[in-house]
Amino acid sequence: MGQSFEAELSLTGLECADSVQLYTDGIPNPATCREPERDNKLIFRHGDRQCVVNFPDGYCLDVPADWQVDFSLSPVRIRYTGSYCVLNVTREKIIYDSREFFFQECFDRHMKDPGFWKANRITETRPCHTETIGEYTAEFQHLRLDAMPEGALSHYTYVKLYNDSPYFYFFLFKSSGEEDIEPVIRSFRPIPVEGTAVYSKKFEVKIPSHWTKETRACYDRLCSRTDTPWGIYCADLLHKGMDETMPRLEAEMEDRFELVSQYVHYSHDFTLELARKVHDSGRLFQMSYQYTTSNNTHLEGYTPVLDIYRAECDEVLRNYARQIKAYGEPMLFRLNNEMNTDWTSYCGLVNMLDPDIFIETWVRLYRIFEEEGVDNCIWIFNPSGDSFPPCRWADFINYMPPSEYVQMMGVTAYCPGHGGFDSYEKLYAKIEDDYRPFFMDWPWIISEFGCGPDDGTKIEEQARWIRECFDCMAQRRFPNIKAAIWFSANDYNPDGSVHNGYQLNPDIPQVMAAFREGFQKIHHT
Repeated sequence: MGQSFEAELSLTGLECADSVQLYTDGIPNPATCREPERDNKLIFRHGDRQCVVNFPDGYCLDVPADWQVDFSLSPVRIRYTGSYCVLNVTREKIIYDSREFFFQECFDRHMKDPGFWKANRITETRPCHTETIGEYTAEFQHLRLDAMPEGALSHYTYVKLYNDSPYFYFFLFKSSGEEDIEPVIRSFRPIPVEGTAVYSKKFEVKIPSHWTKETRACYDRLCSRTDTPWGIYCADLLHKGMDETMPRLEAEMEDRFELVSQYVHYSHDFTLELARKVHDSGRLFQMSYQYTTSNNTHLEGYTPVLDIYRAECDEVLRNYARQIKAYGEPMLFRLNNEMNTDWTSYCGLVNMLDPDIFIETWVRLYRIFEEEGVDNCIWIFNPSGDSFPPCRWADFINYMPPSEYVQMMGVTAYCPGHGGFDSYEKLYAKIEDDYRPFFMDWPWIISEFGCGPDDGTKIEEQARWIRECFDCMAQRRFPNIKAAIWFSANDYNPDGSVHNGYQLNPDIPQVMAAFREGFQKIHHT
């Protein structure tokens, strides 16, 4: 060996190694010893295999020598990539009382549902089975995503490796054929957890060269704003929102919404008439396009995402691109927001537990827009403030497309008022902490947010929350945030009662006064 790591070699089960490489904080390190508190990985190479020693996650694993190892998102996953396969490994923690319930909620509810398989052309290629690997139970599941293009990574193997500890390991292996991942799983050996994993992935803002000069100017103006312009989504926007609802609110608030937001679902037309009305009124239009045919309900049924991934829906996407091209004015384009959840048609839990599918279908639409000459869209990547399921595999950063396909970061955190009123500062400080390793040089936009009065009785608390929000904006507490859009609509329970009441009412004086005072602060500070 070129370096001396005899003690660590004993962890691997190898008697000898041809070479060894130390990685510290994701970067190759020529040192011959490690600092235990750091993020240390070792790769021992011997013949046709390499043994990866992952100290922060507490394991050794043998993989083929020609697989590339990616440590750049070490706090949430390690990725191993071969010529025709990808293996993601995450160390997870059960946070519910029951392991079975945790597995059902965070992994199995769709992937083990034959009805879901049938609706989305998924085949179980082998029955689920378990085997014992040392002190662990390994549960295997094998699925195939049918009707995929030739050479696609359509064969999936899922493995949960667990014992009596609350910590367990999740393996997602996908390949172009029925490759056998079981020898890799059987090579797993636990070691003492040591050090702290850190990120080494970088995302750099890249301005598209194909933008119109008007789009670039719009982007630059928005990025340079220091007074946080506000926008609104109205539940009745397509009907009387622009003509009645917004003017009434603006009259009570004594200010003007500078952005207007709308939602369109997959296969629906772009709201061209509304977009032109927004532009003609001197406002900026934000469009949220979502790959859903069920308004993100009935997630146990059909999802269009997998057909988009199969490249079967390109003409629908092209038609939508042509409509946006026909609009021609600069606009904000937010695709598949809140993907890091369990309540959208395009989340990982619904789509093979594989955030790569989200990324691939994002890139597919972006490239179709380019091919159709769309040069007026500023693309926003907008996760939810909290990732769910509460697992590393579902963390928001696993969904981030390559930075050349994104120009702004969306941030979203709501305060419904149930169980208390976490402040605006607390909610967005948490997002700032999450974004800090990656996006502190990016412009951010609150593409939707709101505060509700709990069951409708806590109006004073809602008004105080709004005042504190404006105070933070006036003080430039989060300078990356360049604009904020209030979601003025309610979420409803199945019986029709209001669950989350974010819809603004111009007849509630406490809330209107909070907005009126707030707008004065941010525009005159």
